[in-house]
Order: sequence, then C-alpha cells, then structure tokens
Amino acid sequence: MKVTQFTILILEFSLMASCSSTSNFKIPILKIKKREFMGESIVNFRVLTLVAFHIFIVRHTFAAVEVRVHEIDNVKVHVHGTHRECTLPKNKEDIINCALIFHPSIRKGELKRESFNYLEEKASQIPNPTLSARYVGSEDSEEDVSELEANLSFSIELGGKRDSRVGFARAKINEVISSNESLKAEVKVQTILNLYRLRQVSDEKRLLSESASAFIRVIGELKKLPRLSPEQEGSLTLFEIAYEESKIQESELFEEEKKLEHFFHVATGHSINEIKSFFPKVLKRWPQLNSAKDDKPSPEVKRLNSLADLAQNELHVQRSKAWPDLKIGPSINIEKNGAVENQMIGLNLQFPIPFFQVNGGGKALAQSELSRAKKNISLTKAEESHERFEQLKIYQSAVRILESTMGQREIKAKHNRVAKLYRRGVISSSNFLNSLNQKLSYLKSRNKREITALKALWSVHKYDGKILEEKI
Repeated sequence: MKVTQFTILILEFSLMASCSSTSNFKIPILKIKKREFMGESIVNFRVLTLVAFHIFIVRHTFAAVEVRVHEIDNVKVHVHGTHRECTLPKNKEDIINCALIFHPSIRKGELKRESFNYLEEKASQIPNPTLSARYVGSEDSEEDVSELEANLSFSIELGGKRDSRVGFARAKINEVISSNESLKAEVKVQTILNLYRLRQVSDEKRLLSESASAFIRVIGELKKLPRLSPEQEGSLTLFEIAYEESKIQESELFEEEKKLEHFFHVATGHSINEIKSFFPKVLKRWPQLNSAKDDKPSPEVKRLNSLADLAQNELHVQRSKAWPDLKIGPSINIEKNGAVENQMIGLNLQFPIPFFQVNGGGKALAQSELSRAKKNISLTKAEESHERFEQLKIYQSAVRILESTMGQREIKAKHNRVAKLYRRGVISSSNFLNSLNQKLSYLKSRNKREITALKALWSVHKYDGKILEEKI
C-alpha cells in the first residue's frame, strides 16, 4: 500500500485539532521524516497509529461536548412543561385559583375523594349465596348405603343493613368533600398573605438597597477626609456597623423571599418573575365589614356537620346490626339403600337467635359519638362567634392605623429632605443615620400592620362562610 507524505500530514494536523478541542489530552505531533528514509511498513504503522489516536480523541471530544450539554440542561431553570402547572396568570385571581387546584394538600384531598367514590358501590353490594353439601356412605353391609345433602342459601339482610351502609358511604364522601373545602380556605388565605408579603419583601429589599448605597456613599466621603474629628470617627464607625447590619438584613430578606417563591412554585408551578406583575398593591380603601355574623356556616362548621352526619349514619349501621341475617334457600336430599333410592326436595332456613346481645355496645358507642359531634358543633360556633368579634376589632384597629399614618411616598419625601440637609451640613451624621434606619423600621412596622389587617379580614370572611367566594 502506497501512502504519501501528504496523507500523514493531514492525519497529524487533524489529530492536533482534536487534541486542542479538549484539555484532557495532549499528544505531541510526530516529526515527519522524508519518505526515502522510512520503509513502507513503518509508514503504514504510523498511519494506523495516527488513525487510532484520532478516533479515540474524536470520541472523547464528543463525550466532553455531551457532558457540557448535560451540564447546561441540568441548570435549575424554570422550564414549562416539566411538571404539572397552571397556565400563565393574567391577574391575581388566576394565581389564587391555580393554588386552589394544584396545591399538593388539595390534590391529595382530591385523590382521597376520588378513591372514596367507590365506597357507595362497595356498600350497595348484595351478599353472595352459599352452597353447602354433605355426603355419607357405608360399604360394610351387603348393600351400599349412602346419603347426599345439598343446600343453597341466600342471605336476606334484615333491619335495613344495606341502606344504612349506603347512607354511611355517602356521609363519608360528604365528610371528605367538606374537609377539602376547609383545606381550600386555609390554602386561599395562605396564598393571599404570601402574595402581599412578596410585594412587601420587594419593597423592603429596594429600601434596604437604597440605605446600603447611602451608607457606602457616606463612608466613602468620610474616608476621603485627610483628618477626622472625634465626632466624625464616631460617625464613620456607626455607618460601618449600619452597613454590615444591612448585609444581614438583606440575607434574611433573601431567605424569606426564597421560601415564598418555593410556596408558589409548589402551589402553582410559577416563578416569582412570572407573577410579580400581579402583586397586590397597598389598599387605599379597605372593605367595610358587618358587625353581625352571617347565618352561613364556616368551612370548619361545615366539616363538623359532615362528621355529625357521619356519626348519625354510623348509629343507623349499628342499629341495623342488631337484626340478624336470614339465610334461606332450597335443599335436596338423596338417600340410597341398595337398589332403593329416595329423593327429597325442601327448604333450608338459618336464623341467628339474639339471645346474648342485640349489639347494645355498638349502638351505645355510636350514640356517644353522635352526641360528641353535636356538642363539638355548638362549641365551635360559640368559639367562632367570639373569635370573629376579636378579629373584627383587630381589623378595624389595624385599618384605622394604616389609613391615618403616612405612606411610603410621604416617608420618602421627608427622608429626601433630611438627606439634603445632611449634604448641606445642617444636621449631624447621627441624625442622618437615624433617618435611614427609621425609614426602614417604619416600613417594616407598617407592613406588619398590613399583614395583621389582612389576616383579620380573611378570618372574618372565613367565619362568615364567604371565604371561597370573596375576591382579593
């Protein structure tokens, strides 16, 4: 086989290009000698070696590229379609409605409800008939003697057992539905509060960033001075401590924001960037609440009513068990004594005698559970009535404070005036520092009052039984 020097050059340069594409392999290029100083076998061996190395390097390069692609794919970026999620929201209500469908707790409750749909089918089943047979025979005598008896029994449930089981199954399904509604109420409140809190965290982060920038600016100005007076040295120390504290506060806000983001990612499948344009704004006019409670039951009272209904149906089940089950059906008997055979057809009947008990213990326990369920309803209604009154007072107090105190714009305008006075040298550094700290502290206190008012507002809606109907 004739191999030219040009072929070797191409293979070696191709090998060099492959080696340069990855840092894990560095193979020196073989020095080319003149054709006349090499035998043909040496040239062929050299070509085969280069081809083998070239294939190895190309495969390694492709593997390295594949790894890099996988590393890009493994970056934790929110990609739609990778898990169950709602469509992108168009308003605040879309976010809340999405959470009421996709929140894990609600989905678990729906799965439980779906599985319980078969309870009624199970409860309405009719017992299968029973077939029994008996055969006896003897071959000791001169003639064969045998007897065959067969009985087919059908169970007849007395006392309304089947109807009571169906009623209990329906009550159990209603109890699961009521529990899911109560859970939806809790998820809705949590979603609303988290939406408001995300907006507050965003405002606090922005204000904290402004304060940190002011700290850095003042620290830089003080450090540029050739000589500091004792008061200026004290101011520099205070501003440096305040700046370090702002770093800690920024870390705390970051942690809280990530927790809130995790909630919405789990509940809706959306990231903060996808819902931040729908953060609820600060309410200028808060809703007016009635002093008297509506007659509509709260989700918790509905759940307790379903438990009482379940206990009532359990009592029906226990009462039906006091009645025995009647088993009746045809019977056939064949007697054979030698050449003589007798066939008899009749009726078999089984009826347990309630001699020792009529399920008194089961009925007493069910009656006790029913009484307890009814008392729980009364106690819960009284408790919610008092709690609603307290939450209404808290709501009115918080709203009165929010409406009578200054908003963010007013506070920002006043602080800007203080900053101008500081730059003119009219006020001291400590006053300017107090202004920065007070502005952030005031915003946090106002945000806490806002969350308190929102909690009280939606608690009243919950006690009035309107929480799933009210809009944010």
